[in-house]
Amino acid sequence: MRYLLLMAAGVTGAVALAWRFGLGTAATAAALLPTLAPAYLTWKAFQHDRTEAAAVNLPEALEQVAQAVKRQWDGEARIRRVHDPSPLPVAWRAADAALFESWPLLGELARRWPGGPPGDASRWPADAAGLAGADADIGDVFVQRVPTQRLVVLGEPGAGKSVLLIRLLQELLAQRRDGGLIPVLFSLASWDPVQQPLTAWLADQLRRSIPTLAAPAPQQVGSGAADLAQLLTEEWRILPLLDGFDELPPALHAVALDALNRALPARQPLVLASRAAAYQAALARPDVSVRLNGAAGIHLLPLTGPQTADYLLRDAGGPHTPAAHRWRTVVEQLGTDAPVGQALSTPLGVFLARTIYNPRPQASPSALPDPDELCDRRAFPTHTALVAHLFNAFIPAAYSAPDTGPSRWSPDQAHRTFVFLANFLQTHRGGSPDLAWWEVHLAVPARSRRLVLGLGAGLSSGLASGLVFGLLFSGPAGVATGLATGVVTGYTAGGRRPPTAPSTRLRWSAGMFGRRLLSGLAAGMPLGLLLGLVLGLVFHYVGALPAGLLIGLMVSLALGLVGGLVTEKPDLATATGPAALLRSDRHTFRVSSLVGGLAFGLGFGIWAALATGLVAGFGRGLAVGLVAGPVVGLAGGIVAGLETAWSHFAVANIYLSARREVPSDLMSFLADAHEHRGVLRQVGAVYQFRHIDLQRHLTTGSQHLGSVPTVID
Repeated sequence: MRYLLLMAAGVTGAVALAWRFGLGTAATAAALLPTLAPAYLTWKAFQHDRTEAAAVNLPEALEQVAQAVKRQWDGEARIRRVHDPSPLPVAWRAADAALFESWPLLGELARRWPGGPPGDASRWPADAAGLAGADADIGDVFVQRVPTQRLVVLGEPGAGKSVLLIRLLQELLAQRRDGGLIPVLFSLASWDPVQQPLTAWLADQLRRSIPTLAAPAPQQVGSGAADLAQLLTEEWRILPLLDGFDELPPALHAVALDALNRALPARQPLVLASRAAAYQAALARPDVSVRLNGAAGIHLLPLTGPQTADYLLRDAGGPHTPAAHRWRTVVEQLGTDAPVGQALSTPLGVFLARTIYNPRPQASPSALPDPDELCDRRAFPTHTALVAHLFNAFIPAAYSAPDTGPSRWSPDQAHRTFVFLANFLQTHRGGSPDLAWWEVHLAVPARSRRLVLGLGAGLSSGLASGLVFGLLFSGPAGVATGLATGVVTGYTAGGRRPPTAPSTRLRWSAGMFGRRLLSGLAAGMPLGLLLGLVLGLVFHYVGALPAGLLIGLMVSLALGLVGGLVTEKPDLATATGPAALLRSDRHTFRVSSLVGGLAFGLGFGIWAALATGLVAGFGRGLAVGLVAGPVVGLAGGIVAGLETAWSHFAVANIYLSARREVPSDLMSFLADAHEHRGVLRQVGAVYQFRHIDLQRHLTTGSQHLGSVPTVID
């Protein structure tokens, strides 16, 4: 509506000016007639956009999201080698009863919920001790044995909580029926329960991990959801698996539990994972004590000595191989209170040890460090010191393993990059585990970013325009044109703000075309009329006024054409990964630059030809138009391309690589770290460190390999 008002004001002003300067009725009508069609076009476009949004099939979209989540975590389990040689055993017992509701109360609460309990009451155990289990039992424990289907998973650092949640997610997806809740794994580290409601944060995380969920939500009675992510969370079509409660600041633990209790409706299942000490501390505060309403709890057990030994020896090729013989000294201390016995009692410690010390088919055991060093109490007198050593040795081992293929990056370069990324997440993302490539520009000081963008765009457009005008006209004309073009383009480009999210592809929107066309007409027509009046008064050209209005119409059409291209996220069946998302956004950059360059180049070329032709003749005007069009097209293309996230990421990558903080091809480095090195994991469209303790170790530890920093437990 505001565009219609703007256009009305512009047309009224144009008519007033025409009346003031005596423009004939026919000429005025001919000049203003083209403004009627866009008004009708915009009105129809609004109706068309609403029809498109209503056409989304919600049940089909939900099934596609479920398939996207399944593919995402199936692939992640493969890359993490969860089943190679076999899954590490994970067992649990019922958690401390003082931390949760009494068992009879849980059953009573589930029965009082509207619609009754979510599961089969005949499958409930007699008491909480019946929650004990191991490995594949986790699906049955959650669905059948917990009356409320709300579960808290407690464990020590590295005990396997995240891997157990992945296993539960896969089991729930396998059991899910059409229309059922979609289990989704979230990392709580980025949630601020004071500032952000739970459902709003969940929706934001869904958009980050599956960007296609930003597609418009179907219109439903009583639903005001703007997109599918908001619809999924506000109507609780998802089953949240919340990992990393302990990663929230301790002062927010009680606040977070209270926010969860307030947000969860009756019969809403939920899983929350936390380090045991952090959860216990949240409930033991002297000022206030908050527990998760209606939740039962399990506590993960440490690996036994025989379990660890069996896994390490099997991963080495079998208990009787020469590679397995290297572990004999370590095996003797497994299951004891020795530092090595404690460090290798968790899945995380075993994963680090196998990566560092177990040879792969293309490696020679003699080229690897000896596992006996793990038993050196003088070098590693405590469990903390030994875990720090494992973290320090992990990255060099990951980048030296021949079976993963030759690495383009040295261990030292990789370590330096990971230290930078960990500190970036701590400094610019509040310690969040989510590493999004479209946010890397935050690591570049704003002043430097504006300077690089402005200089790049200004120099390229200024040199091109100066050279062309200098060759065709004169040296002074080239210098003046180059300076003017460079300053304007550089200032415009430097002031561009990076988008908050990348795009997947462009589509034509009749509604946006109509709105941008109207806004262009609201400004272009009065400006064109003013230009025509100036030309008429100065050069006494009677046809200048209609020509000026025609120029305004052409510029408005160029603005509408560029503005009609909007980003779209149409394919809900694909969980877009970081690399694929970058490629699609880079394609958007190319298309935006091309369309922007052509639109503005043609518009300005025609304007320059007419303006010059009115004064210096048709031949001179044609020459100026042919020169000015491509020059302005280049500048317009550069500025239009800066609407994409890739352009700002590319500038940041160049800046940071010049400072030797990241590799020149950062995306290839991140993909390799995920797919081949096991240092990163992929969660939808973002990367995360394989374990939050590794991220914290790199943030708080020394910048040099071989040091032993303090590890945060």
